[in-house]
Amino acid sequence: MYKAVATLVVAIFACTQLSNAAVPAAVGLRSLVGLGDPKWEIRDGNCTHATMTDLIYQEHVHKHRLPFSTRDATVEWFGDENIYCVMAISEKVQATGSTVEILRGGVGHNFVSLHMKSAKNHGLEYNIQIFGKYKR
Repeated sequence: MYKAVATLVVAIFACTQLSNAAVPAAVGLRSLVGLGDPKWEIRDGNCTHATMTDLIYQEHVHKHRLPFSTRDATVEWFGDENIYCVMAISEKVQATGSTVEILRGGVGHNFVSLHMKSAKNHGLEYNIQIFGKYKR
């Protein structure tokens, strides 16, 4: 049993180390492992059980489009609560090409830094919600 689990862990690690062109399945594995690849939206942590009483930060980020350029924004939050859910939900369709990524902190920390970037000739619009509880 332990040998099978160890083999699986080594196989997953090996796939994440290979380039995405060499192993198409590595694209999915990289997003599962969370190596910091930008995504269209983020729902990180235990967000299915998040309650509004645990909402510790909320922000609506909106940058209008500028011709021939990209837009970006950074949101940072620091506090005493332990983060258990980070959501960055785009108000624009996925085809517009905006991305968001967690630069620092996040789930399990008391701080988070999110970076959003639009595609060229598009704006960006995200609803950011961070849920957490005080450490005991």
